Amino acid sequence: MDEIDYKLKSQNPTLISHAISKLIDVIKKKLEVEEKDISKIAEFKLLSSKCNSDDSIVSTSACQALIVLVEIGLWDVKSALASFMACLSSSKNYQAITIAVGQLLILDWKMQKERNEYTLQVPTQHPLITILNQEKLSWRSVLNQMKLIMHHHDKRVMEQSIELLRPVFMYILCNPSMDLCESCKRETWQLVIKSSNTLDLQAEILLWLCTNRIDTCVDANYRVLELAEVSLLKGDEEYCTTLIPLIASLIIQLLEYGHEPVQNFCTILDLIERSYDDIGNITIAMMTEIILVCPAAYLLNALQICTVIIDKMPCNIILLNALAASLLKWLAYPSLLCADALVIAKKLLIRIMSQKQTDSGDGIVSNKTLLMFSHSNRYIQFYTELIRSLYSLENDILSWLENLSLAPIDLRYMCRLILCGIFLYSNESIVVQKTCDILVQIAREINSFASHVLSLLLHKLTKSRDSSTLKYLLLAVPEFAMSKENLPIVIHTLDTMLNSGKPLKYFAIQLYTKALEKEPRCYRFISAALMDTMETDRSWHSDVTCAQAIKYICENRPEHGEELVPLLSQILNRCVDLNGGAASALALNSISALCKSAVIGIYSTWQVLAPKMRKEKRTVVLESLCELFADIPSYPFRASDDYDKFIVDILTHLWGYTICEDTRIAEAAFKALRSYHLERVPLSALPLDFRSDLVVSTAYPGKVSNEADKPEDVLQYVPGTCWIQMLKKVNKSVLSAAGDLLIFYIEDELSGLRSRIYTWPQGEPQNYKYLPERSVIRAVGEYLRRGNKADPSNQRVMVECLRIFAYKYKKPLPNVKWDFLKETMQISEEAKEYSLSIASRHCQISASAKLLTESFLSMYTSASEAGRLLLNEKHLVLYSNLDELCQAFQPNSLKQFLETSLYYIIEKISLNDERSVDLFNRIMSSYITALKSNVIHIGNRTLLTSMLEEILEKVDLTSKYLEKYLAAVMELLAKDIEKMTSPSVWWEVTPKKLRNAIAVRAEVSFREFNSINSPLTWLNEPINVAASNPEMQKYLLENIQKAQTNLRLEKSCDLGSQKDWILSFMSHIDALTMETSDEKNNIIFYCDILFVSIICLSGMDCLLPKKEFLTILRDERIRLFPQAISVLIDRQMWKSISCQIMKWLNHMRTSSVPDVYISAFQSALILLRHEEDYNLQWTNYLSVKTYIPT
Repeated sequence: MDEIDYKLKSQNPTLISHAISKLIDVIKKKLEVEEKDISKIAEFKLLSSKCNSDDSIVSTSACQALIVLVEIGLWDVKSALASFMACLSSSKNYQAITIAVGQLLILDWKMQKERNEYTLQVPTQHPLITILNQEKLSWRSVLNQMKLIMHHHDKRVMEQSIELLRPVFMYILCNPSMDLCESCKRETWQLVIKSSNTLDLQAEILLWLCTNRIDTCVDANYRVLELAEVSLLKGDEEYCTTLIPLIASLIIQLLEYGHEPVQNFCTILDLIERSYDDIGNITIAMMTEIILVCPAAYLLNALQICTVIIDKMPCNIILLNALAASLLKWLAYPSLLCADALVIAKKLLIRIMSQKQTDSGDGIVSNKTLLMFSHSNRYIQFYTELIRSLYSLENDILSWLENLSLAPIDLRYMCRLILCGIFLYSNESIVVQKTCDILVQIAREINSFASHVLSLLLHKLTKSRDSSTLKYLLLAVPEFAMSKENLPIVIHTLDTMLNSGKPLKYFAIQLYTKALEKEPRCYRFISAALMDTMETDRSWHSDVTCAQAIKYICENRPEHGEELVPLLSQILNRCVDLNGGAASALALNSISALCKSAVIGIYSTWQVLAPKMRKEKRTVVLESLCELFADIPSYPFRASDDYDKFIVDILTHLWGYTICEDTRIAEAAFKALRSYHLERVPLSALPLDFRSDLVVSTAYPGKVSNEADKPEDVLQYVPGTCWIQMLKKVNKSVLSAAGDLLIFYIEDELSGLRSRIYTWPQGEPQNYKYLPERSVIRAVGEYLRRGNKADPSNQRVMVECLRIFAYKYKKPLPNVKWDFLKETMQISEEAKEYSLSIASRHCQISASAKLLTESFLSMYTSASEAGRLLLNEKHLVLYSNLDELCQAFQPNSLKQFLETSLYYIIEKISLNDERSVDLFNRIMSSYITALKSNVIHIGNRTLLTSMLEEILEKVDLTSKYLEKYLAAVMELLAKDIEKMTSPSVWWEVTPKKLRNAIAVRAEVSFREFNSINSPLTWLNEPINVAASNPEMQKYLLENIQKAQTNLRLEKSCDLGSQKDWILSFMSHIDALTMETSDEKNNIIFYCDILFVSIICLSGMDCLLPKKEFLTILRDERIRLFPQAISVLIDRQMWKSISCQIMKWLNHMRTSSVPDVYISAFQSALILLRHEEDYNLQWTNYLSVKTYIPT
């Protein structure tokens, strides 16, 4: 051993080699004779320790010796690798260890039957990755070993080298942490792109490159440009074509990060020379995005590319117009910084505007490589989908726009350029208007986009010839006044109109008003316009226009109202003829608004107005005056005002107007009187006709001191009999308006009654004389009870009194013996309906009403009889009070009525009777009201539940019937819904009932319904039943689509429960992958349900030419899912579950589902690589080999 030690210390390569050779010989002999465990042999230990020697010759030779031991079979290759990895941290000669590890990997590869055991993460981390982690400077040595393996003399090793080294390549090139130096990445990438058998690896790396930070984006950009250079040298037309949109998308991101993209522009121009011509649409879309964010310094480069594309490649006319829209803003704001570029921009604009025909393609990308990369690039994927839809729309672009208008704002914003293209290109008025609507919606939400839309809008105004379109576009201009940048342009446009003659002048004032809605700074402009117009133009049209504008300002900006009072006075003084009525009426509305805001006082204002208004005869002005009077109780008053006297004066005016021959004025007066409580109305205010029958001496003994005293001088209230006189003597055209006033008084009276008034131990009173003389209820009730029902002159008033009593007050009317309703029913069908309503409404507190109602309920003996009673005999009103009936009657009293009437409706539905929809909806509405009540008999709740179950079995709940039925079902207990919609407990499973159950459960599952069942529980049974029935699968998907879309559109939608539902559903699919083969058959259907849910929640279904494609075509679902989940996770609300979703997607791409689903899960995961949570798990995701479609 002394000789060996001496030679090892000699620093002589020959002696060191000889000494180590002797150690190998000793180890071999000992293994043959003495020791079977090589790790216990002293010479082996010595040899292993020398790997850490400070002498590089010794350590290199020792490492080589250990490799020899593995090669001759004396040491296990796995143990050898473990040993080298262990000594890595203490060794100073990492190069020797790297070389040894490289050789061991080859040996291990040759010996193993199972391949690809290494990943990017511990414990199966690739040894070369471990070396890179331990020693950052080792990258050259690692790269050399990778080259040796890739160019190994053994053909088998060379052919399989990519599989062996894949984790290392992915680690170096797709590492989002940016730990490795640029030289390492560049040389590694060059090794990949210049090798002949690396196309799949090359594609995999490109798919996973991150661009979510400036450093990762710049790094990814270098890699793509290097690939472009190699592709150009190889003349690879497919890759040259693919890389153009990819590089264009990188330009967008580089510009957003503030990085210069000049090399990208130059590379695109080079690539176009070697590309196919089928990428014109996607590239022009990308270039349009670029022009929107491009600084002036790069505009010329961008426009040169656009020119070449249009010259060489066919492009959709709408996309070309989108490009033109992006050029308009540059031309609207010319600059010396881009003078050359603007010359090209103008030529491009002229060229595009002169082009009318689009290309005849289908918009589908045929380049498979580009299609593959589109799944990793949100720009390419989104525009690919949008272009596909664009070509599928044919002439149905309006319905697509309608759908898109319902999409979330982020999705509408993503579509902004296409919308600009449609807006600019279309000449259809309705399409232009709808597109304008959506663009304005986007501009409201995203202010930075407003100036772009305004430039486009003004350009469209100069080109449009259709008057309705022009008006619509002009109405949109004020929407942009909110932006400081746009305000001068908006004001300049309106000023131009203001100085352009009368019709436009009046319209300009309307637009100024709209501008003021958006921006308070516009007041000074509209104020000047109003003063100028009123001074120079005295036409009635001018007065009305100005009055409308003033009214808006007074109502919405009352702080400016005081300045406008002189203008209001001017309008009232000069608008005295019939043509001036509208302006005067608007002026009164303005005064009302100013009084409400306490800018002026109503008391002093009325003193000024009263002389003029007492002479006023114009209908529209008096209607407006009545509206002002109606608002007076809500106005603030000064302590010095004689409030009581003032109110009496106003009431006297209003009551005087009630007997006006002009029914519009009378109706307005009655409506205004409903703002004043009855105790405020003095008897003297009523017209003489309404109190002419009052004789104080006989009617009110004890109250008279002198027989000559007038009733109004004696009585401090209005006797109830006056109201009957009012109903009798008022113009019959306004009888219902008078009746509505009495309804208001009765509602007021009922609110003051105590509960004991409903309790009569001795039996119901025969009349209402127990109520005071002033009681409106007493007056109406006694007239109904004692009035002559046979006298035709009384019948009209009698029916009105019945209507007043039939109104659904918050509290029931006081008790009385309701037998007189039997007589009132004979007056007419209308009287019968009101009488029956009164009886059924009061049957809970009145024995006579209950007896009367019960007699009608007993008439329902058959479905045919039910039809006659409900329609001809007006019994449908019983359903209006079903909640009261369910409180008053036991189930056995109601069952026959409910069953027979329901059977009649079901029969009518089966015959497609037109009246059946309205009848069905009215009955369901009554069910809803009854089931909402907490005080109905439990038995009646059970009865209504059984009725709903009957409907489920016998009615095909199509869209006409489903909405109201679902609303009723939602009022049931969860256990009742579960039971009635569970096929497992049915005697017979019919297609109709199953479809109905699916519709109900799909709706319930997406609502935060109860805490007993998770949403998933509701879907389990329908899914299991539908799994083997393609028709039911489609129906279930349709209902899920509808329910999820409706939820997305609800402003109060609980997104938290939606997130929980998605995670719960994913977990269930996860569990199914572990189940038996029978259960596994359901996975695909579950995935389809998940896809539909995610797509609808994101709003991506709005991009489809027809929404039904989502449920009909599986390819559509698979294609939209990745981007839909990416769009969802982009929203802040969903960020919290991004990590869970990514882990699930990663798991599913290794499950036993069809390749198309694996591809969808993989694409979704790749699109989420820009999320922060990806950085925590990226080695896990990249350890799974990416599926590259062939």
